[in-house]
Amino acid sequence: MDMLPVDDMLPVDNPTQPYWLSEPHPLARFRSSDTVVDETDIAIIGTGMAGVSTAYHILKQCKSATPPSITLLDARDACSGATGRNGGHVKTILASIKKWYETHGADGAAAIVAWVAAQCRGLKKVVEEESLDCEFLVRRSYDVLYDPNQAEELKKWLHDRRKEGVEWLDELQWLEGPHLDRIVGAKGAVAAVGGPAVSLWPYKLVMGLLSRVVDKGARLYTNTAVHAIHRQSDTVELSTSRGVLRAKKVIYATNGYTAGLLPQYRGVIVPFLGQNSRLVPNELTLRRCPNLAATLNLHHRADSVDYLNPRPDGSITHGGGTRNYRRDASDRNARWFNTVDDSKLISNAVAADFERIDRERLYGWEDSQARVDSIWTGVMGLTPDGIPHVGRVPGSQNEWLLAGFNGGGMVFIFTMTQGLADMVLNGTQLEQTAIPVLFKTTEERLKQQCDGAQ
Repeated sequence: MDMLPVDDMLPVDNPTQPYWLSEPHPLARFRSSDTVVDETDIAIIGTGMAGVSTAYHILKQCKSATPPSITLLDARDACSGATGRNGGHVKTILASIKKWYETHGADGAAAIVAWVAAQCRGLKKVVEEESLDCEFLVRRSYDVLYDPNQAEELKKWLHDRRKEGVEWLDELQWLEGPHLDRIVGAKGAVAAVGGPAVSLWPYKLVMGLLSRVVDKGARLYTNTAVHAIHRQSDTVELSTSRGVLRAKKVIYATNGYTAGLLPQYRGVIVPFLGQNSRLVPNELTLRRCPNLAATLNLHHRADSVDYLNPRPDGSITHGGGTRNYRRDASDRNARWFNTVDDSKLISNAVAADFERIDRERLYGWEDSQARVDSIWTGVMGLTPDGIPHVGRVPGSQNEWLLAGFNGGGMVFIFTMTQGLADMVLNGTQLEQTAIPVLFKTTEERLKQQCDGAQ
């Protein structure tokens, strides 16, 4: 069966420029040859965390003296999608855990929480093993709660789980009291939840791994879009902007763009935009104030959450700002929902809002003259059940995907690609890997549609 990409679901030209891409890697626009090779054992579409770490693990796990040939394709520069545009930290949010618990039960929530913990360990291990220079830090993170009703609801839920003897919440600490502001580094909160986290420069981690992958023989073709997919008996033919590539196996590491290449995922993995920025204080603040020690999620209300990642240079990555372009959690307006147009900002009001919040809320930033020096949008993938799709594409024998991370790809992807690499390399079933079965992409899950996606 032939499949033509859905144009309104493919990467656009001239995307906004994130700070994370301000130091382009030598492979950012690299192509192994002028035109794509005729054949490859494994084609990987997408060069973010999902695509690159899958290639890395395939080559690392391969025991053969002759590893499979791997070709990575990207419609734009390498790692210029969601991985190069996110907040740069890995953590669990208590409100999300509660939602997982209510949707997937205690066992499902426990599996996801354990998965995130393994992700942090896995990232730390690969950074150390490969000596990746990516500002990687093991640190603490706080969910900073400003809404008394939300705080009371979360406190009761956490207390009830503790009474039940739930151990998988032991890493989280409920905090309140007169010194709360000083503990978390942000003013005015009614309560907070502390937990483990890691932060990093995601683009530098992925490009470091991509260098290893290319050094081991993988081919890379950036700015090489896939225009059509032709499925044959034992191969998949990819028609690209630089020629035709026949692949024995294909991996779609396409997240919010998945429905553009696999239309059966339309409404199942829905693209949506987020807005992120980098804020810089004045020189006086940089000299006088130590960097914030923890990453933060500022819960202004239950449906309005910002994320802050303090960086080693004293600046802050600040994202979120949904209150500037969504009435409430059910608002599915076209400025942010079911769109892949990251060439423009969702709302021009977000920058001023972030500057105000950082000056008012952060200790030591009162007179900082904090300003946005870089602001951008990025495309993510929303699923109806709030969890990713991973595994063999239903009905296919030689196509796999990992996508639909609901804005939390950093908490899911790296360890997931270890299992996916085993599946692609050795024919292993998902159930035989460490990947939670609830992440498996199935015909049944394809029947679910996101609200407002029609």
